Amino acid sequence: MKFILTISALDPSGGAGVSADIKTVKAIGFHPCSIITALTTQNARKLCNVYPVPPELIKEQFSLLLEDFEFSAVKIGVIPNLEVAKAVMDCMKKLECPKVLDPVLNASVGGKLGDKSAYELLMPEASVITPNYSEARIFGLKEDPEELALEIFNKYGCSVVITGGELKGKDVVCERGKIYFVDAELITGSFHGTGCVYSSALACYLAMGDLEFAVRKARIFVLESVKRGLRLGMGRFFVNP
Repeated sequence: MKFILTISALDPSGGAGVSADIKTVKAIGFHPCSIITALTTQNARKLCNVYPVPPELIKEQFSLLLEDFEFSAVKIGVIPNLEVAKAVMDCMKKLECPKVLDPVLNASVGGKLGDKSAYELLMPEASVITPNYSEARIFGLKEDPEELALEIFNKYGCSVVITGGELKGKDVVCERGKIYFVDAELITGSFHGTGCVYSSALACYLAMGDLEFAVRKARIFVLESVKRGLRLGMGRFFVNP
């Protein structure tokens, strides 16, 4: 049994954040362990508030998990401030496994979740980051997605996957400076949890193979999860891993 660590925020609706991470890891067949970086008040229609978890609690929980488990990969999502980022950085440096960083800056339902400077601190320690196009534009100046992915790689030293929801379904991958693409069917609509499911799936598949294998498997996993999407509550469709 492989163990995957997810580090992100709690979404009380169960559609995104750590809840989506856990469902994804279990669906792929691994055991999920989770550390909460922030509590949020939100549902499938709106985000109201984000309450960061004390950094000391993050480090304490990580130390206890590390006594029991050897992780095959880690996925990091919502990082609400620089203090939390520094605690997560301490954790990342103690892990010798693939590290997927999803720089979640804004919630799909609207509202600020993550902090730019916090992600910039963590990026050099990440194996790969998974921004959508809008998020990637915050970390780089280029408009062309290929040039933007290469710019971010050169700036932070991590591989980059610009996910294709805003790019007609084409993911742009910069793996250590090499550009390639992953195409799959694009289902349009308003979905909750897509990025969380993708980055968690990518972490799982990186525990099984190289980056090109992982990005192709993760893209298909998200597509199938979107096809199974459920209308729960009165807001967006929930991605269903």
